[in-house]
Amino acid sequence: MNVRLRCVGRAALLTICLLGLGGGLHAQTPATVIQGARVFTGDSVLDTATVVIRGGKIESVTTGTDIPAAAGTEAAVVDGAGSTLLPGLIDSHTHNFGPALEQALNFGVTTVLDMLTAEAMAAQWRRQQAAGAVPDRADVFAGGPVTVAGGHGTQFGVALPTLDDPEQTDAFIADRVAAGADFIKVIYEAGSAGRPLPTFAASTLPRIVAAAHSHDLLAVFHISTVEAAGEVIDAGADGLVHMHFDRAGGGEIVEAARNAGIFVVPTLAVLETIAGTAGGADLAADPLIAPFLTPEQRGGLRQDFGRDPDPELMANILADVGALHAAGVPILAGSDAPNPGTTHGASIHRELELLVRAGLTPVEALRAATAGPVDAFDLSDRGRIAAGLKADLILVRGDATEDVLAARDIAAIWKDGTRFERRIAEPTTGRPRLEPTLVTDFEELGAGNLPPKWSHSTDAIAGGKSTVTSAAAPRDEGGNALRIEGEIKEGFPFPWSGVMVLLGSQFNDPVDAGSIRALAFDARGQGATYQAMAFAESLGVRPAAASFEAGEDWGRIEIPLSSFRGLDPSGAWAFFIGGPADLGAFWLEIDNVELVE
Repeated sequence: MNVRLRCVGRAALLTICLLGLGGGLHAQTPATVIQGARVFTGDSVLDTATVVIRGGKIESVTTGTDIPAAAGTEAAVVDGAGSTLLPGLIDSHTHNFGPALEQALNFGVTTVLDMLTAEAMAAQWRRQQAAGAVPDRADVFAGGPVTVAGGHGTQFGVALPTLDDPEQTDAFIADRVAAGADFIKVIYEAGSAGRPLPTFAASTLPRIVAAAHSHDLLAVFHISTVEAAGEVIDAGADGLVHMHFDRAGGGEIVEAARNAGIFVVPTLAVLETIAGTAGGADLAADPLIAPFLTPEQRGGLRQDFGRDPDPELMANILADVGALHAAGVPILAGSDAPNPGTTHGASIHRELELLVRAGLTPVEALRAATAGPVDAFDLSDRGRIAAGLKADLILVRGDATEDVLAARDIAAIWKDGTRFERRIAEPTTGRPRLEPTLVTDFEELGAGNLPPKWSHSTDAIAGGKSTVTSAAAPRDEGGNALRIEGEIKEGFPFPWSGVMVLLGSQFNDPVDAGSIRALAFDARGQGATYQAMAFAESLGVRPAAASFEAGEDWGRIEIPLSSFRGLDPSGAWAFFIGGPADLGAFWLEIDNVELVE
């Protein structure tokens, strides 16, 4: 018993303890040795070192190229000469669904901090991680989200509880703790830098922080303005998980952040998309990144917010981050994937590049994606290369401690000690080719029904409140049209209501529509401007929209596919036809929907 306590209590003897107590385990589990690499430990650089991993843990770290005898004769040896061994990267601001965690690991991101997800999904991830090693995806730690009814975060299709009565703050935070929150993420967003949104009164913020701290949880804040940053720092925030971008912050936020001892996750990768400086497209074109991107990831990186390029805005943001760093405020790397211009895994490498542009050294930028988040969020068992910690590691060619871009040239990834084989994206060739065709004339339309591959589509799937119905509508000259009736309601920043037609067998089943020039259909309506949308791999998670007008008399509408900004027809999924963007009730009738040359 005393020997075991000495092993746990004295870090300097940890390796000796492992060797003394683990002989039987060693005989059963061969080690992996990364020999003679430059090693960034998370804190410092070892010019040449040899690292032994076994059973999901780092067993030893020794300088030089000699392989410790304790590694055993059956150890698998990886030549690290000319390469850099890094702790697995940590993305401190993500939003995860679908294959996000697998995509993250494909680029050496072994842990992510989720800033907005359904609590049931977060609970499932925690159960998997508590049950043992999860070597085929990134680990995830999720914040208990706090927003108000109709506030930012409620528009993304995630079922979120909302805090609408300040008197219920303690109970609300207790519920987030009961649901398993790893920290509390507060969304303080009035939409001052965009569309107005409901949010908390500033007087409520200290109550939220105090409630989080009463459960020994961090309270981190989403903000977008200098004013909001100052208010949450005054309220006792532990960290900001965005950089403000409404104006240059000058010294006021720097001094407040330094005095408060907070950390900042600036999310530069998404802010440069807001600034319209096209960093995502540059990343997608990098030959070290491109082969490992799925078509959806490439599409997400090429998306933007439709804003004119503003290099001065991005220069101001980088300058403010540099000033925070120079003042000693801890800066953490976070991508905000999968927002436009970002994607899971790959975008942390863009973030590292931008942090260096902001004034961090390559080593400081690497620390922002390894030991920095561990210290800020008290993750403890990862983010460094030291005996006894999780064997989450990436080996990259070249010297990433001198050139952070070398971190993109990944030679090997280990997650929980298991080597992860990177996945090269499948080629997009061989897809069904979509020929010009009449999609439907609605002649077989039954009362209240829709033809095969057609469905109703509203913003309700993303937390909105818009509604839609459809029915057969006889035409004067004979035959049926489809009558669409609905109401565009408040509740989602970009509301929609209408019908959608799939091009493949299911929504994410792409077809090659390269021979199609336009979407065409007959239409009549209220003399309003209506919406059509395209969904495709190249567009990532956001559709591209185009408008058309329909009056009381039937007319032929033709929308060139080139009108859908960012659409690559070789990976098309679906088209949508529906109501105006403006709020209110609407009706629209369509017929003879075609894809034309």
